[in-house]
Amino acid sequence: MDADVRQMTWTELEALCTNLEKACSKQLRGEEAAAFAKLASFYGAKKEVKDNASIADLVALINADLSEGYARANKEAAAANDRGAKRALLWGEKSSKLLKSLLARYEKQGAALTENTGVFVCEICGFVYVGEAPPDICPICKVPSFKIHPVRKEAI
Repeated sequence: MDADVRQMTWTELEALCTNLEKACSKQLRGEEAAAFAKLASFYGAKKEVKDNASIADLVALINADLSEGYARANKEAAAANDRGAKRALLWGEKSSKLLKSLLARYEKQGAALTENTGVFVCEICGFVYVGEAPPDICPICKVPSFKIHPVRKEAI
């Protein structure tokens, strides 16, 4: 067995199936999209939710992704000459860096950061924006604003 192969977590499996569901939906493959949605729901129900997670815990996970995860994934994408994966990884890495910065601001300002304003996330690359309205286009992946959705305040 390859030393780089590891068992995926429930959260990773949920994210993978959610992304495959979106891809199938875009290709008008409804039956496959529904199957992946069902799998994502199954894996989502299995994942462990850490009730006492802190901002420091989130930042540690982001740092691990930035220092190890993206490097490993970029190496694999380069070896496979997969331009789509390289582009998605670039977007993910940029979004992760911005999210880390946003978490640092939230740690300093607390709820005041999101008070009386909206929080929006790009469904394509994960870019998070705090402001009155989403930008006209995502600064990371360049999709139009209808792909940038508001986050419910109770989720924050």
